[in-house]
Amino acid sequence: MDHQSVKQSLDRLRAALESGAPLDDQLKSDLAALDADIHRLIDGQPPQAETGLVERARELSLRFAERHPTVALVLRELGTLLEGIGA
Repeated sequence: MDHQSVKQSLDRLRAALESGAPLDDQLKSDLAALDADIHRLIDGQPPQAETGLVERARELSLRFAERHPTVALVLRELGTLLEGIGA
């Protein structure tokens, strides 16, 4: 897996978020932080958060599972891609 696949998955995540139900402020904040840390990784910089990106993507997927199943699916995919690049 390469960084381009991760970027494409992030684009699918944004599209799923735009077409779904509104998010609460905490979920928005957590998603923004994950997105920023993934972009840092792609740019060769260390993530800001101490928790691993794969773990964070999977945890967010669980939080989205009931109300936003499409977003949850994309987050699971993103976790798998991140694991594939050693994040």
